[in-house]
Amino acid sequence: MYVITKEGVESLVRRLLDPVEADRCRSELEKMLEIKEVLSWRADAGPCCAARVMSPGLYGEAQLLQAALDALDKGDYQEAAALVGEFSHEAERNGSYRIW
Repeated sequence: MYVITKEGVESLVRRLLDPVEADRCRSELEKMLEIKEVLSWRADAGPCCAARVMSPGLYGEAQLLQAALDALDKGDYQEAAALVGEFSHEAERNGSYRIW
């Protein structure tokens, strides 16, 4: 089981800034994105809701993680780290860390 914690995200930012470690961070970013997408589904889609709707806070967090993955794929580790840092601030502002 993977749990998103503030300390874990801070560690991820540091590892993304190290070119040797950065390539190994992809699966962690993918897992974080998957968790945010599942939480969004559970938070917003009721039993009668056919369409997937994401809460604005979780949607923004997911978008930042997707952008970080895109930056990582381009080899822009600085940008990926900055986006994960922004994700951390957004998650803290949204109270997402309290979930875990």
